Amino acid sequence: MFIDKNGVVRKPVVYLADFEMFLPTCEETVACWKKTCEKYGFIGLFPGDGDPVEPGEDFWKRVFLHDYNHMKNCDMCIAQLDDWRGHECDSGTAFELGWYIAKGMPAYGFYGGKSPLKERNIEKDEHDPSFDKNGYMIEDKEYPFENMFTLVKIGKDFEEACRLARADFDAILVKNGYEPYAVE
Repeated sequence: MFIDKNGVVRKPVVYLADFEMFLPTCEETVACWKKTCEKYGFIGLFPGDGDPVEPGEDFWKRVFLHDYNHMKNCDMCIAQLDDWRGHECDSGTAFELGWYIAKGMPAYGFYGGKSPLKERNIEKDEHDPSFDKNGYMIEDKEYPFENMFTLVKIGKDFEEACRLARADFDAILVKNGYEPYAVE
């Protein structure tokens, strides 16, 4: 919660889940996201923040633990859900977002495409378009993702996801007898 046991309201810390770290524009994009977080009264925490994980034995396990510790220190997640290496979001990002949902914590995403999954760039079975070429059913719904994402509030871009999170944050404050948090 963003209200401590003494009734003091603090800025929520947002975990910025994404695949951006694999792109050459990472530094610029993350700086923009953090500035947008500040605009909405949040503190953005990127998985790459803090001490770098040094190469060596168990490198990827240590990267996971580094990111997981960041996740545990955040109040909510905003995840980049754009297509990554296929017609779905990055699996690591989906894992992180699912962790927040499993913990009952606020989870938001942003996805620029917004097209239903059934209309995405999926190679369909030539005899039955409700299945892909491998025989897997394509969910016929007006949602851009698999059913497990229905608990995630999704905006068309990062700023819209921040607006959704901000509205929920203010609603929690009002419900608990506080004024909406003043953004500096």
